[in-house]
Amino acid sequence: MSMITALAATDGIATAAAPRPLPHPDAAIHGELRALGACESIREEWADLAGRALEANPCLEPGFALAAAQHLVSFRDAEVMLLWQGDPQSERRRLVGLVPCRTRRHLLAPATLEGFADPRLLNGTPLLDRTFAAPALAAFLRGWRGRSHAAEAFSLPGIDPAGAFATTLARVADGHGVAVGWQPLVGRRLELPPTARIAVSDEILRDKGRLILAEATNQADRRDAVEIMLAIEASGSRGKAGKATLQNTREVAFLRCMSRDLGRQKLCRIAVLVLEDKPIAAALTLGKGASCWLYHGVGDEAHAALEPLPMLLAMMRKAQPSRQILLPGGLPLFGARDEAFGTITLTRRPLRRAPRPTDLAIRMRERLARALFRPRPAAIDG
Repeated sequence: MSMITALAATDGIATAAAPRPLPHPDAAIHGELRALGACESIREEWADLAGRALEANPCLEPGFALAAAQHLVSFRDAEVMLLWQGDPQSERRRLVGLVPCRTRRHLLAPATLEGFADPRLLNGTPLLDRTFAAPALAAFLRGWRGRSHAAEAFSLPGIDPAGAFATTLARVADGHGVAVGWQPLVGRRLELPPTARIAVSDEILRDKGRLILAEATNQADRRDAVEIMLAIEASGSRGKAGKATLQNTREVAFLRCMSRDLGRQKLCRIAVLVLEDKPIAAALTLGKGASCWLYHGVGDEAHAALEPLPMLLAMMRKAQPSRQILLPGGLPLFGARDEAFGTITLTRRPLRRAPRPTDLAIRMRERLARALFRPRPAAIDG
């Protein structure tokens, strides 16, 4: 092994991989429709795009989407529109966009290209390079309109109406013969008990023993915390009904794989509420920065009267007061915002064909004929 290491170095210094050549900033952008499961080969470029995206989206990180394509049936026919700056077949290229898509095949009608929606996809915002967002969107609209199986409308659910993506899309779409529609989602808030009631529950639990908020800080702890969360859920009514995540082979495989991959990038946070060394609640959130998404949360039903899950979420909020926790639908867990995320629908306008010389000649002949052969007015007897 030491000989191999020595041969791989020059003068005691390991050779670094050469950086990938990038295309010229003004290079054309091309669209490529590819199956989601076939994107493992571009994981590195995909992760790099996610790091410089116009709007961050943990649900379109390769760690989330590729795990879903591997384990979940509903993601098997998912596709993505890859937007490459430069020649897609050359190494001199840059990934500047990734839009989730799906080709719908119908029995008695042509196949259509549609936006992809799944309940697990809490945020559907495409990944766009913040520097090339406008030309990337323009290339996507051209590619969509030019496809023979493209539908008249293309929907993207889970979009923030006040986000940079929605603003940029509205500006670009009008110049490409595309109308933008908006359908708000019905966001549901988690019914949290009043602060006073949480304080009373906290006092009662502390009388029973030591109560702590434990957060996983490394991969081993994160793996153990996921198993604790699964076990708490399976011990309650969902487990008795056979609907717990732990009882669904594909779902549990996805959750374990996704949390492991996103955990490496610090995009997955798992917190556990512990009473005298016994976990009584757990919550998993996705994302980092000013906001994160509540993906899964459970509480021990043996302590249901004291509402351990709301107490855990309140403690997580207190530990990081500047960080907002978002619910499915986009509403914040704590806060007064009432406008949820929604669905953006792109509708193709009919393209106006440029007049040909033949068309102009026919139009002039018709006007000339109408002018020369006008009916004479009736004579008036004098």
